[in-house]
Amino acid sequence: MTYQNELEFVVRDYECDLQGVVNNANYLHYFEHARHQWLESLGIDFAALHKDGIDLVVVRIEVDYTYPLKSRDRFVVRSAFHREGRLKLICNQDIYRTPDEKLIAQSRVVTTALQNGRPALPAAVIEKIEKIDIP
Repeated sequence: MTYQNELEFVVRDYECDLQGVVNNANYLHYFEHARHQWLESLGIDFAALHKDGIDLVVVRIEVDYTYPLKSRDRFVVRSAFHREGRLKLICNQDIYRTPDEKLIAQSRVVTTALQNGRPALPAAVIEKIEKIDIP
């Protein structure tokens, strides 16, 4: 896969469960933070969009966990968007431990926008997302 963005992280102690590995729910936070940072770097302001009646939302997330992260592990979330149909943007995101590039988790995040409560991909969103060079 050709990634369009990546963001580095370090596992914090409180993200781990009694087994000493990152709790599965925390991976959703990693994926979300990486998406938000990336979109904000493109000039997509979630608060400003909401004020204009536009909300970017997640419709579905699928995650395959392949190997656990532990406290203080360093890792990177790599992301790539592509369009699917008229209303969906798909974000494929993978987590790799660094520096050994061990694949930790893979996700497929289905997103769309709601404009005044109705599914839509408004021009204000599309023109900024097009900077990503979506296939």
